[in-house]
Amino acid sequence: MLRSSFHQHLENVKDQISHLGNEVLTQFDQAIHAFEHSDLDVIKKVISYDEQINKYELEINNEVFQLIARQQPVATDLRSLIVAMKIAGDLERVGDLTVDMAKVSKRIDAESYLEKKHELLTMAFDARKMLEESLVSFQTKNLIVAQKMAAFDDKVDAQFGQFIKGLFQNETSEHGAEQLTQLAFIARYIERIADYATNVAEWVIYESNGEHFDLN
Repeated sequence: MLRSSFHQHLENVKDQISHLGNEVLTQFDQAIHAFEHSDLDVIKKVISYDEQINKYELEINNEVFQLIARQQPVATDLRSLIVAMKIAGDLERVGDLTVDMAKVSKRIDAESYLEKKHELLTMAFDARKMLEESLVSFQTKNLIVAQKMAAFDDKVDAQFGQFIKGLFQNETSEHGAEQLTQLAFIARYIERIADYATNVAEWVIYESNGEHFDLN
């Protein structure tokens, strides 16, 4: 395979990752909507689309394996392929977490604990912004945007800690305790999505300089 052909295939892989990222971002948007509005139709849509997200990741990995087998790349080219698989894996895990959010949303009463739900929506929108920005950093190779993920992740971690700390401070019924537990699950899923968005940014930095910089 000519080097120019290899780089064209590499760009195709990166385009596939951008597409996967946009699909996962849409999944997250829909999971947030489903949680906010208890929308059963959207919940079903998020759950059913997970199979397609998994397929996209598999296609990216297969393409990377074929490139490695045919070209036997070294140095920066090999690093770019490794990063492609790592980012695809992180995005697929975000997709899994949006499904988890959707499933839990089915078990949450629409009109209960509205103040707590508002806290979670604020946290979700911050995590969503992180995911969007991490994808921008990948698409544009913008290390400044990637490095900003550390501060964003600290913010979401603080929101998560504060939310969990205040969740069970007041006595509640057995049903109320179950509802609060479901909200805690949602909070954990959002916090993990923020972590994976940070991972994507870390891989962007690694691809650029060959050093793994911990932003978490």
